Amino acid sequence: METTAPARATAMRQLEGANSKNNSSQHFQIVKSVTRKFQPRLQVIQSATGENLTEAAQIADRWKGYCEDLYCGEEGKGIEQEYCEQEPPPLRSEAARAIRQRACRKATGPDQVPAELFKTGGDTVLDRMHRICVAIWETGEWPEEWTFSTFIPLPKKGDLKQCANYRTSALASHASNILLLIKL
Repeated sequence: METTAPARATAMRQLEGANSKNNSSQHFQIVKSVTRKFQPRLQVIQSATGENLTEAAQIADRWKGYCEDLYCGEEGKGIEQEYCEQEPPPLRSEAARAIRQRACRKATGPDQVPAELFKTGGDTVLDRMHRICVAIWETGEWPEEWTFSTFIPLPKKGDLKQCANYRTSALASHASNILLLIKL
């Protein structure tokens, strides 16, 4: 946010409005935007060989390669799964509990479906989600759309041209996370 007098006055009005509505989340966001130190966004990343990459496509390819190396290491390859007796399919109450456990106001995954849709959808959404979970449970086939994640690089300290100086956060679909809550 700018530091001009009109911008400060607008921020103060917004703070007063948020405070009068007891909206601490909005209050915190406004204070953070006003007091946050400006940090320019770096559009340069180094390749594995040390070259500076500036093109968006090159940067995306570098992040893809880095994440593949980071998360698809050798430790998981070649391990065969043992067959175990299948557990019974999830109950409707387990699906309801998993939906209740999902936090609101969280970022959406690649499908852009917010958690609030599941929480406020009532019995219709619960029944549909339960049927989907049972079908996945019985077939063992995870929907391809649920396997995608959006990776967000979060900077740590150090040279921000290096991929290793970022922490990656993966945003998966809320529907996928609901089934994972049931399974775990």
